[in-house]
Amino acid sequence: MAEGLYYILAFMITLPFLMTYLVYKLSYKILKHKWYSIHLAVNSTTGLYVVSVGTVIYSIFSINLFGYILIVLLIIFLLCTVIHWQRYTDIVFMQVWKRFQKVTFLLFFALHIVTIIYGIIYNISLIV
Repeated sequence: MAEGLYYILAFMITLPFLMTYLVYKLSYKILKHKWYSIHLAVNSTTGLYVVSVGTVIYSIFSINLFGYILIVLLIIFLLCTVIHWQRYTDIVFMQVWKRFQKVTFLLFFALHIVTIIYGIIYNISLIV
């Protein structure tokens, strides 16, 4: 039973694009609101992209960057908090957290694409 959970978790980390699409489709069928479904999919799969980027980098370079990723996430959260404070003077944690998740999703979505493309090119160059 635990082995099956490991395979499901590995599948989710390896293919976060598919998980984002599945969450979007499922939430759209249930809720019938397109933009709410998009936001729900983005917010719920952000962590998958963060873990996926660290895993792909580890598999390509054999370097564990999860500590650095955590520092980058803390800096992004700090920047989101400071920007929110400068614009609105009152810090509302839920608004800061939503912006943090969206910025993190955009950053790690792009990094995931870049690392996957680099990994493919790197493995092809090893064969040739």
